[in-house]
Amino acid sequence: MTRSRAYRKNDQAHVEQKNGAIVRRLAGYGRFVGAEATATLGQLYAVVRLYGNLFQPSFKLQEKTRIGARVIKRYHPPVPPAARVLTHPGVAEANKQQLQAMMETADPVLLFAGIRAAQEELGRRVDRRGLNAKIEEPAVIDLRASPRI
Repeated sequence: MTRSRAYRKNDQAHVEQKNGAIVRRLAGYGRFVGAEATATLGQLYAVVRLYGNLFQPSFKLQEKTRIGARVIKRYHPPVPPAARVLTHPGVAEANKQQLQAMMETADPVLLFAGIRAAQEELGRRVDRRGLNAKIEEPAVIDLRASPRI
């Protein structure tokens, strides 16, 4: 998905950068057509969301210091987003218990296998127009044999 913010004429480039970093890396550059491909993309994104939020560590900026033209950034140690939510004091205890139960039942190996399976299914569903497409002979229809109305 792409979007742009109001009164930011060059914002689209930054959104496209995210598409290249996240979406294109997962789904590729092919064109997907049809409801089945849409459902498969939905499955892929659901599994990637769980895998990324529960198990993939990410850096968060701790402080940024500017010395002249040089900017020095210091980061917290990498932690998965779900672990950050569990340690945050502003999150309700019921939500923390629900997230903890989700983390205990989720298996990173099975989630990764789900990602690969969805990617393979998308590979079968990609619209291959222009990519080694075979020229098919048009179907011959005998107009004399068809019933007249």
